Amino acid sequence: MAIGTGSLIEFFGTQDTITGSGATVADAAFGAAATTWTNDDDAPRASVVLAGTYSVAPTANTVVNLYLRPLDIQSTNDQDVPDANYTHVYAGSFPINDVTSAQYIAIDISLPNNYTSQQYNFYIENKAGQTLGSGWTLYVTPKTYGPHA
Repeated sequence: MAIGTGSLIEFFGTQDTITGSGATVADAAFGAAATTWTNDDDAPRASVVLAGTYSVAPTANTVVNLYLRPLDIQSTNDQDVPDANYTHVYAGSFPINDVTSAQYIAIDISLPNNYTSQQYNFYIENKAGQTLGSGWTLYVTPKTYGPHA
């Protein structure tokens, strides 16, 4: 069946690569992305892929949590950095497999934009029971909905 004209479909922006800080992320610790991401499409949602490797198999049925830190939310003032006592803005969780091979996990998230071209810092919280390798990366693809042509 063909999708009809005017039907609601998804539109995708260009995927951006957000590298980790270059450090490993211990179990129950937070890691920060090395770069700021700008939502220059003003998209309300995004697909985010976590790419990472564990040298020791993580615990089955665990996760890596994703948090956003909106920047310049009031003039040049940024939201606080997420930590164990402050987990706002939670964006979602990547389910982790109990393997040592490279893992690529995709989730969809909402983007709480405060202004046009909102900037964010991304943070992860490793809850997988083992240390996440230093080469972890996020791939962010902005997306929205609109009418099919």
